[in-house]
Amino acid sequence: MGDFLDNTQRHPPLRAEIQTALNLIPAFAWCCNPSGGLSFLNERGADYLGLPKDHPIRHGIDTGAEWDSHIALLHPDDHEEARRVWSNLLRTGCAGDVSFRVRNAEGGYRWHLSRAEPVRASDGTLLYWIGVNLDIEDRKQAEFEQEKLTEELRRSEFYLAEGQRLGHAGSWSFKPDLTCDYWSRELYEILGFDPRNGIPTIADYLTRVHPQDREIVEATIQRMVGAGEGCDIKKRIVRPDGVQRVIRCVGMPV
Repeated sequence: MGDFLDNTQRHPPLRAEIQTALNLIPAFAWCCNPSGGLSFLNERGADYLGLPKDHPIRHGIDTGAEWDSHIALLHPDDHEEARRVWSNLLRTGCAGDVSFRVRNAEGGYRWHLSRAEPVRASDGTLLYWIGVNLDIEDRKQAEFEQEKLTEELRRSEFYLAEGQRLGHAGSWSFKPDLTCDYWSRELYEILGFDPRNGIPTIADYLTRVHPQDREIVEATIQRMVGAGEGCDIKKRIVRPDGVQRVIRCVGMPV
């Protein structure tokens, strides 16, 4: 917080009605002077940072802080991106937003989405910047968990596919309406279907079953759907190249 007090140049406080309005916002609301130096932080934001009650920023007193003085309050890994975005907004005079982690009074960090808007006079003169920081920690953690789960699923699918390839085993699933909604890559290989053509139908699958075994396979499928049963049968399949194989098929209801 010392960065905000290094410059002893002082400017008139932010208008009281603006301070009051920003203090009512259920988020971190702030103002910066035209050059980008932080000049006001509402009570919610100041309390989060642990600023003293008499800190000039709580009262809208411009201390002449540097345009990037707030960067020190962010997580070190977010400094470069936050500085780049803020510098670009100051250069272009356009509104924008950026996500970063802000240090609290206890030294921990929480993710925030920061939105900045320029406020101009009727003649276009930039008066100050006003912004809001929304706490998005829960959303970020949910995203991280989803990314972690996605990566774990990707790895699981990879190991499953590799295991099936090495074990010459395939997996499948179909719905009660007999719509096939999943075939593993190895199953395409075993039965001689091209995965680029999409998931085969039950009728397509039956064309690979040996004619002498087709009736019992059809009856088994109907019993699985009608009674909600699993299956464990052996059957012969005939690939498009004429090669016959004996396949054990095990299924269970979910």
